[in-house]
Amino acid sequence: AVVSTQSTGEYKCAALTATSKSVESIRLTLSDTIPKFNRTIENSQYNIPGATVVIDFGLEVKGQIDISWNGQGLDKFLLNTDNSMANRGNLKLDNENNVLTIENIQKNASGVFQCIVYNEAGMISAYKTVIIRESQPAQVAHTTASTTDKTEKGNDIHSVRGANFTMQCTGSGNPTPSDITIDVPDSTSAIASSLIKVNKEGKYIGNLLIDKVTEQYAGVYKCCTHNFIKGLKKSACVNISLAVEEVVSVTQHSEDTDYTLVIGNQVYGTKGYPLAASCKATGLPRPTISIKRNNDCGAVSTITKSNDIEIIQVDYAKDTGCTTDSFQCCGNNTIQDELYQRCYDWITVSFVDQEKPNDVKIENAGNLASDDSSLVSLMETLMLNCSAKSFPESEFSWEYRNSASTANAFQRLESVNFQTSVTKSKGFTYSMLSTIGTAGDLLTGTNYEFQCTAKNIFGQTSVIKSIQITSSAANQVSASVYLGVGIVLFIGALVAVFVMYIFFIISSGKKKRSDLGFMRCLVCKCCEPKQQPVEYADEIYNASLYTDKSYSAAVKKVDLYPDIKHMTFDDDEFDRSNTIVFNGSTSHSEFDDRMFTLNTAVFKDPDIV
Repeated sequence: AVVSTQSTGEYKCAALTATSKSVESIRLTLSDTIPKFNRTIENSQYNIPGATVVIDFGLEVKGQIDISWNGQGLDKFLLNTDNSMANRGNLKLDNENNVLTIENIQKNASGVFQCIVYNEAGMISAYKTVIIRESQPAQVAHTTASTTDKTEKGNDIHSVRGANFTMQCTGSGNPTPSDITIDVPDSTSAIASSLIKVNKEGKYIGNLLIDKVTEQYAGVYKCCTHNFIKGLKKSACVNISLAVEEVVSVTQHSEDTDYTLVIGNQVYGTKGYPLAASCKATGLPRPTISIKRNNDCGAVSTITKSNDIEIIQVDYAKDTGCTTDSFQCCGNNTIQDELYQRCYDWITVSFVDQEKPNDVKIENAGNLASDDSSLVSLMETLMLNCSAKSFPESEFSWEYRNSASTANAFQRLESVNFQTSVTKSKGFTYSMLSTIGTAGDLLTGTNYEFQCTAKNIFGQTSVIKSIQITSSAANQVSASVYLGVGIVLFIGALVAVFVMYIFFIISSGKKKRSDLGFMRCLVCKCCEPKQQPVEYADEIYNASLYTDKSYSAAVKKVDLYPDIKHMTFDDDEFDRSNTIVFNGSTSHSEFDDRMFTLNTAVFKDPDIV
């Protein structure tokens, strides 16, 4: 059953038998729920005198509630007990007092209206600011938000190519405009769908998202809005000009051909054949390009590729008398009344004699090539380098065959098993061939021949290299590696034994060289230190190194390190109060482990203190 306020009361349950009766009772009480508003409205509402204002927060509630409205002079307004309220408008409450309506509202009725709703479960409130002002025809203005690399001059926007920004148009007026539109250039019709509209605080705002601007986005954008005053439509529009700009840049534009080679700023041509060398200037607006030359042995022409690219080209005839030439290209464009100029480095043009590939040779780049250039181990990668001298540079092809095979024809190398790389420089070309994996993975025989063919437009030259696939060579490599590692480990072991022996001698407290056994020669450098006389004077003090601070005050003996050093110190470098003086009868305080500056160190017999 559906529970309602009529369901409140006491409920009893009775159980009867032939000899007894039992009754249980329970009371049902319905508790209120906290009321809530289901409608979100703007905090402020703008309107004109004579309009009807409706304030409805969408109240949702169950059970008994109390509703009250607050506002400046609202009590007199509702009761209409003050004649001064009569010219504010006609106010009434509908739908059990939760909707406030003011008809024919006037400017003096502007203010904050608050609705308060409460019951036993809690209280909520909401407010609305009503602003009544004279009618104002619609107006429109524009800004750009979240911009990068752009400037504005009035209704002109200057954007760098590749920038992202939002073109924002704002319509205002009283009453608030009911719509806003942005017309885009035909070339950018696709971005029209990105327009986002927002009606907020008495304004109608349109945001047009423009992502990664290109020159196709340039053009005139038109923002329009409107409102109605006394039934008449009032419209307003503004034109926004978008210019997409880019500072000029100049690059080398010469290209390789069958008779031409381009390496950086160097352009090499073949004698007896035409050559074209060029530069490219890029920018928005499209730049102009100029050239500086050392001589006039070629014809200069300017080529316009698009609305942002200008090319200048020098054409050399096949019978040109030039052997060398050089020129520099510069481009400039103007952005917002500021001139920009960029220049490329000087480009050098040289003409060389034509020749077919020559001096073609194959070199074995494997690990065993130093012993025998024909040897390749089963366990290593086969690497062959083919080089050729020619101009223009060569193209390479590789073939191979098994020397022991009855079908003694060369075969093309399969790309799945072999890989090649090509490097070009002036007049030389290099091609590296290598197996994908080890030679033993691909080559089952023992003797092979590899043929490298270098070819250009003037001819071709082939060369053959014999390769022997050997397993013994791999073993020799492994043996040499193992031998080297073994020698290193043996030397390391000897050093470790020596260090451990010295540590043992020191830790056992031995002080004489005779205690060192067969190692005394290494430790003491096979010599006895010459005894040097020590002169004792009042300003000279003798001290020894201590293992700790403890000693017998009666006997004046201390624990010593094995290699005792008898040291002398100048008087100004030694603190008399913190030493034990051995050449006198007086002992001072214990040694305090401080560091002293050594003047001289005389090695004495370890048994003499």
